[in-house]
Amino acid sequence: MKATTLLLALLLSSQSWSQQTNENVDIGATNRTYVQYLPTGFNPATESLPVVFCLHGIGDVSTNMSGIGFNQIGDTARFISVYPQGLTNVFGQTSWNNGTLLSSTANDIDFFHAMINDMILNHNADPSRIYVSGFSMGSIMSYKLACEMNNRIAAIGTMSGTMSTEDLTNCVPTYVTPVIHFHGTADATIPFDTGALPSLELVPATINFWVNAHGCAATSDSTQIFDSAADGYTVDRFVYQNCTPLESVEFWRINGGDHEYFYQPNNDFTESIEIWKFFNKWTHSNPAQAGLETLTAKGIAISPNPTEGIIEVTTKEIDVLEVYSTAGKLLHSQAVSAGTTAIDLSELSAGIYVVKLNSLPEVSERIVVQ
Repeated sequence: MKATTLLLALLLSSQSWSQQTNENVDIGATNRTYVQYLPTGFNPATESLPVVFCLHGIGDVSTNMSGIGFNQIGDTARFISVYPQGLTNVFGQTSWNNGTLLSSTANDIDFFHAMINDMILNHNADPSRIYVSGFSMGSIMSYKLACEMNNRIAAIGTMSGTMSTEDLTNCVPTYVTPVIHFHGTADATIPFDTGALPSLELVPATINFWVNAHGCAATSDSTQIFDSAADGYTVDRFVYQNCTPLESVEFWRINGGDHEYFYQPNNDFTESIEIWKFFNKWTHSNPAQAGLETLTAKGIAISPNPTEGIIEVTTKEIDVLEVYSTAGKLLHSQAVSAGTTAIDLSELSAGIYVVKLNSLPEVSERIVVQ
């Protein structure tokens, strides 16, 4: 990312590293990693927060993306930030499996499902407010996720990266994802409106896809952003009219801008701020949940959830109920009778716990103790 070195140094020097951790998950036989940032004072027992995923460009790394500003915004706006790490393509570049000629062959879709599941199950994240942003190759992957995981992604924010030809041809989203897109007209890496790269679309075709998907009018409201920075660029913001829902397609054209991350005071606006402002307007109408079989689905009732310490468990057979921390430590074990049994968990601190029955070792239920 051009012109980001100073920004990253400033942000990383002030970051609270105790809130930022390196995480990993196994996808088949492959271990995948990501950086996770929990906002200051986060309490999963009392908060169900949105999640913003931010995807790096080709050849980049997740730790670099963690410095673009979402962490600081999330501290006050209250959301969790996640920075996944892509795997290498045949040229040895960190990349994403997004339908372009420079794609990796990684199982990225299952990787994102696993991270979202972790956010919901272990951090009480709001399933209806899962957002994805990305720069360059990460932007292309954001469009891929909007197409293939539109049952989970509430909105996307894309920076200097268009749709792949594969996605533009095949994408038929059931939930039509709101999109905000930023692109410089002088982008020499991912061209704006002429000289399309093989397997990649230009900006007008990308925007038109989502304009049509949302049933927008061809016209848009346009506003010129105040020209406050001496960067030689001007910025036009286009919000398309009569979309379903309204204002669900937004495009920022940076006149003269190259393939770079735009931020104040170097530029007239900061992309991460504008992306969050757009995300904050959208909630998925019918999001998929964690995708894991639960005790409730097996006909076992646990209530109330959240609880202040006492739960009632209703089962058809005698069993043994166990309560674990999200790290897998057994904290409580108790026999339950056929019918309803009261379980006292008042000794547990406020937080998220996992409940299992001995007869169903592969099935669990998440409970929140307040």
